[in-house]
Amino acid sequence: MLIIGKKLSPYALLSISGLLAASDQAVKWLVQQSMAYGEYVSVTPFFNWVHLWNTGAAFSLFANGGGWQRYFFRVYGFNG
Repeated sequence: MLIIGKKLSPYALLSISGLLAASDQAVKWLVQQSMAYGEYVSVTPFFNWVHLWNTGAAFSLFANGGGWQRYFFRVYGFNG
């Protein structure tokens, strides 16, 4: 991968990925600790920060599937 003419090592990319994953988990933890479920905060006139759970796959795909999808995605490694 080239970034402005310099090639990044696999270790740098792994470090960046790890930092992004850790940041994601930290934000999720902070939201759980500071906001009630269903609470929202207006950030801009067109963007609200809302505490909700995604019970399906990407963008709640299969959310009404009865639960089979959770086991399917776990077994096949799609949804940790």
